[in-house]
Amino acid sequence: MAKVALETKKLMVKEIASRLANAEVLIVTRYKGLSAQDINDLRKELKRIAAEYLVVKDSMVKKALKDGAGGNGIIAFIQGEVGIVVHKSDPSVVSKALVKFSKDHEPLKICGGFAGGAALSNQDIIAIASLPSREVLLAKLANVLNSPIQRLAVSLNGIICKLLYVLNAVKDKKEKQ
Repeated sequence: MAKVALETKKLMVKEIASRLANAEVLIVTRYKGLSAQDINDLRKELKRIAAEYLVVKDSMVKKALKDGAGGNGIIAFIQGEVGIVVHKSDPSVVSKALVKFSKDHEPLKICGGFAGGAALSNQDIIAIASLPSREVLLAKLANVLNSPIQRLAVSLNGIICKLLYVLNAVKDKKEKQ
């Protein structure tokens, strides 16, 4: 019986390690005080943005991270009852969802995380949540890059129009003579 339990735990650690290894963004939260319904609501919110909320034993997560799942920067945040948000790409989307949910549900505390190869503190995650989304930032960048070209086109058009006005005035003057 003990051998089966040990094998089950090894499989669980392996599954946790694979989920953490495939993630670009990991955010650790403390969920103590949340009801099961609140955690399910959080999972639904995160599922909408293609993220996942894992509630696992801290010892198993630490073992999975030590076994090479990456994100060793978050081991310091794993103490006691924790839940880990796992997402494959954009930290701002996940941060916004978590910060919004934590404002509505006081017991949820954001501890820290890991994104883009760097550890993130609680303040970093809150700051990322206040930034515009990636799409908005890309649109602003495109607008900034397009602006000089647009100004050049307007200026060149103005020069051509002024030339036409001058030629028209010369034509009108010649017709009057």
